[in-house]
Amino acid sequence: MNIVDLILYQCRRQPPAAAICAPGSGIDLISYRHLERAIHNVSRRLHGFGLPRGGVVAVTIDDVTFHAIVLLAAIRLGMITLSLGASDVPPFAVDVLVCLAKRPTALPAGRTLVADQTWLEGDGRPLEPHLLPATDGNDICRLILTSGTSSTAKAVPLTHDLLARRMARHVTFGNRLANCSRIYSDVPIGSSLGFQFFIHALSRGGLAVFAGDDFYSTLRVIEDCRVECLVGSPGGFENFLRWVEETPSYQTNIKVIVCAGDVLSPSLSARLRSRICSHLVSIYGSTEVSMSAVANGHEISAIPRAVGFVTPGVTIQIIDAAGALLPPGQEGRLRIKSEFSAGGYFRNPDETAKVFRDGWFYPGDLGTLDADGLLIITGREHAVLNLGGDKVSPELIEAALTQFPGIVEAAAVAMPNAFGNNEVCAVLVAHEKIDPRVLREYCATRVPRQFMPVRYVFVEAIPRNENGKVDRRRLQESIARTSSPAA
Repeated sequence: MNIVDLILYQCRRQPPAAAICAPGSGIDLISYRHLERAIHNVSRRLHGFGLPRGGVVAVTIDDVTFHAIVLLAAIRLGMITLSLGASDVPPFAVDVLVCLAKRPTALPAGRTLVADQTWLEGDGRPLEPHLLPATDGNDICRLILTSGTSSTAKAVPLTHDLLARRMARHVTFGNRLANCSRIYSDVPIGSSLGFQFFIHALSRGGLAVFAGDDFYSTLRVIEDCRVECLVGSPGGFENFLRWVEETPSYQTNIKVIVCAGDVLSPSLSARLRSRICSHLVSIYGSTEVSMSAVANGHEISAIPRAVGFVTPGVTIQIIDAAGALLPPGQEGRLRIKSEFSAGGYFRNPDETAKVFRDGWFYPGDLGTLDADGLLIITGREHAVLNLGGDKVSPELIEAALTQFPGIVEAAAVAMPNAFGNNEVCAVLVAHEKIDPRVLREYCATRVPRQFMPVRYVFVEAIPRNENGKVDRRRLQESIARTSSPAA
């Protein structure tokens, strides 16, 4: 089955219903009737270009709805799609690049197609059956760019069947999501989570909602469309919460929040459950293996850096440097065996060999696993602060900082002092005024002396990548450029 068939089925069943809403884009709102016509018109246009079945089609269109329609049309024609952001560069040449005239790009591509609104025009007739390729469930339909286990860009391939099986696992979130048909995604459609929930919403006949140009347009559409589910990362929810708190009279209709991409701090978890929705779901996973551990926010809020319980169909082991299995509660390296894992990276055997071995995926995370299957992420193998020879995982420092009352988020980075030696700089997001002296005294009881933050910098938001991970390089560059006062 072609994954787009599910969406076209919904288009025929409920043509007047709203399908996609992206306020501020060229196409703010589109119904299933118009979505079906647009998919068929763009499919006919792409077919007319003679694009190869199984070819890689990269799309760089800012209008989210137009972007999504091109993706669906290309997938319907048996092509492999890839969404590219402003700074994304795939590690291979694509067969076709679809872009807007106003956004030229020098990405390597066998062919460049300039798209415009006329692509959506036409009589909406579907392609004749003999022009459509037969789809095998094992055909690749989607590539997701990720730096995941390293700083090197890689592409994770998803087949029609794998995407369908990953969506079927949403039952692990509990029964509330099953009753939600209007879903807002704070993560881009180019990400694994963003694309998966986009297809999830449309294949069920629901409404897929994306962020607007500003918070107020986003908040308005969430309210007007009666959005029931929010999907995002801790960084995105931090901004959302800050905006909502500026509007005390705002009341939400949200039934469930799905949070992924990074460890959710107890403070942020408590505030989201208090102000937005009491039912918060925490997910641990990756683009390579999908969701691997899930928990309700209230279940793990009192356990620092807990991310969830291992889900059915997934095996997680904690091993030492030699690969020996460690007992419950002992910290070590994670490895994951999943029925929902990709087989490796697209056209990249070298990077595949590094992290996909003997049926296991090695995400580069450090953690513990207790006898009940509760996973706690304590750090990253390669996210290590080197402080003049003393090395520490930044997550250990961040875990201590986020336990301090009033601190919503924390990131620890190494910055050189006057002698050129690295010291710990703590970058903090707080929703109330923090007394630096009390904070230092607090850290002194929880962080080893050689790893104590020497500098505290308070910011509005911590920079993160599209997957919700702390962008430490950007953070270091920002601190180096600014002369903002530190505590």
